[in-house]
Amino acid sequence: MIAAKGLTGLLSDPAYLRVWLVGVFSGVARWLELLVVGVYAFDTTGSPFLVALLVILRMLPLAVLGSVVGTFADRAPPRLLLLITMAAALMVSTAVFLIFLVGLDQYWIVATSSFISGVVWTTDMPLRRRLLGDIAGMERIAPAMSLDSATNNATRMLGPLFGGVLFQWLGPAGAFALSATMYALCVVLLLGLPAITAGDAVKREATRALRDFQEVFAFIARDRDVMRILLVTIVFNVWGFPFISMIPVVGREVLEISAGWIGVLAGLEGGGAFTGALIIALGFRGGGFRKLYYFGMLGYLIFAFLAGWMGSAAPMGVVLFFVGLMAAGFSTMQSTLIYSVAPPEMRGRLFGVLVICIGTGLIGFANIGLMGEWFGGSAAIRIVAAEGLIPLILIGVGWRQLWDRGSG
Repeated sequence: MIAAKGLTGLLSDPAYLRVWLVGVFSGVARWLELLVVGVYAFDTTGSPFLVALLVILRMLPLAVLGSVVGTFADRAPPRLLLLITMAAALMVSTAVFLIFLVGLDQYWIVATSSFISGVVWTTDMPLRRRLLGDIAGMERIAPAMSLDSATNNATRMLGPLFGGVLFQWLGPAGAFALSATMYALCVVLLLGLPAITAGDAVKREATRALRDFQEVFAFIARDRDVMRILLVTIVFNVWGFPFISMIPVVGREVLEISAGWIGVLAGLEGGGAFTGALIIALGFRGGGFRKLYYFGMLGYLIFAFLAGWMGSAAPMGVVLFFVGLMAAGFSTMQSTLIYSVAPPEMRGRLFGVLVICIGTGLIGFANIGLMGEWFGGSAAIRIVAAEGLIPLILIGVGWRQLWDRGSG
């Protein structure tokens, strides 16, 4: 069991604490914005597809820039790159806050800010989580990533909750004011972070970017285990994660509840994920990484399908909590698996490929947006979750490391 003492030891490391807190503050800002722009878009346009389009724009940089950021993470100081992106996020959130404050808001402005926020999101895996792994070392990689995943899931609870309440009380301007404050704290934390935090990091000679790409994709092609790990991430982002974009739609058109209560519902999904990740961080003995990863994803899709049948707020909240609980196994093990299977000199690039896999979610959000436009938000959730079960089952068949007793 990972004792509380072990978690305290991680948090007593100043470098780990700073990078971990950057994840906390940027996570609150990210999930807050995701909820707020969804409610704003549906209230402004009445279109489920235009709600989903904002998330598509947020996911687009992950698909386009993932490998680029991953390559830079292996060749340049991750701290400096992360500082630059957090400062950019601060400027964007401040600008959007001022625009809402003076009443000049338009859908295209929110769409543009969503795209830039997506660029910031691309840095989380190859830069911030890479730094966490380097600081913790292989002997502490599981608790380090589990703790970070637990707190990231907590931000999925707190962000929508704060966003919904602030949207209802102060409008979008209040929500983006909090977002800008969160990014300002990230900048302050990174300014105090030592330039070199990973004593065991492998120093590589500068290489051509094309060669870097070829090396990492050749590695993935040779290793079917790594390929399946990445394919499960694709399934999550194409057929699992997109359902959250329909929560504001279902909340408005089916449940007929306020923005504050929509935030509570979205927060319950994050609350379930936080609970599950915390259980894993405090009680997981090690081993079985792949089983938690795969079957967590399977449970996520099943409960997401059930969420599409809920016609009142209370049952919806219960099901969303279990959706998040299932997501904990997947999200906790995702970074742990990638860091543990990657050669040290390739970790940044493999995290970059993981970001590309996350970026495939733009396909999923386009899909669920169209389903929502044609059949309504609840039906769209059911359709997309059912679609995702098919490829997930196919991935599990023949995955030797998943079923072997000594691995997984």
